[in-house]
Amino acid sequence: MSNHVHTAPPIVLTIAGFDPSAGAGIAADLKTFAAHNCYGIAAITALTVQSTQAVKSVHDTPASELRAQLDTLLEDIKISAIKIGMLGHRGNAVVVAEFLDRADVANVVLDPVMKSTSGEVDLVDAGGIKYIGEELLKRATIVTPNIAEAEILSGITIKDAASMEAAARKIVERGARAVVVKGGHMEKAVDVLFDGTEVLRFGGDHLKNENTHGSGCTFASAIAAQLAFGRPLQEAVLLAKAYVTKAIERGFSIGKGPGPLDHFYRIHTEPPARGVHEVPQHGMHPAAEPGAH
Repeated sequence: MSNHVHTAPPIVLTIAGFDPSAGAGIAADLKTFAAHNCYGIAAITALTVQSTQAVKSVHDTPASELRAQLDTLLEDIKISAIKIGMLGHRGNAVVVAEFLDRADVANVVLDPVMKSTSGEVDLVDAGGIKYIGEELLKRATIVTPNIAEAEILSGITIKDAASMEAAARKIVERGARAVVVKGGHMEKAVDVLFDGTEVLRFGGDHLKNENTHGSGCTFASAIAAQLAFGRPLQEAVLLAKAYVTKAIERGFSIGKGPGPLDHFYRIHTEPPARGVHEVPQHGMHPAAEPGAH
């Protein structure tokens, strides 16, 4: 028997909703954490009825149950980073704010999810949106709104990169420490990062692959994973952007609507060399080793 004790990787908590098609929400977050060599844990804010085509309905977790999930995890596990996604209603947003105050975790990524991608279903109520803007923003290390969310949080209509920057500055004025406004749906795919001091614009070509389901969740989770490893904020965002871009490029269809990203593209694009296999070392003796005859 080996006495070697394996050290746990950084543990990252996602607080978000569950997507049965596993493209977005909790499932996307956990896959992203695993792809970054982190161990993911989760507290579920809502169960959704959705597929790759649309969100049909949402069943929010009662605030008391969300609090119980979070408290149970906090009592037991050392958390390195937290990613917050869909909250459902104001009660859950309040629970999360109170949890953040108790948990005292250094790395918190807030993805202020408000509507389904199709825009037909609200993923947080009006009270929740107000509370996010007034309270949760100031508790996050970085906030990752898309254009529509940034417009709501800033009160600024966004038409180009300059107005994205203005919105980012306004969100920081409201209390956020840093914000990255995602411009993937703009004419030019530019993201704007403002850390309270420096503005950084980074962009790329629009990807032809339409399998982008869960890309926003994945981006926020990748930032959280990078922060959990101690990366500086700018580096964490840039590495997350590169990861999401590649994962979208390798995305695939699983149904009739936009499919998921390939969260494990690194494994799929770098298979073991032919004839090379991992062989367990414990309990081995020369006669059992490959090539020994």
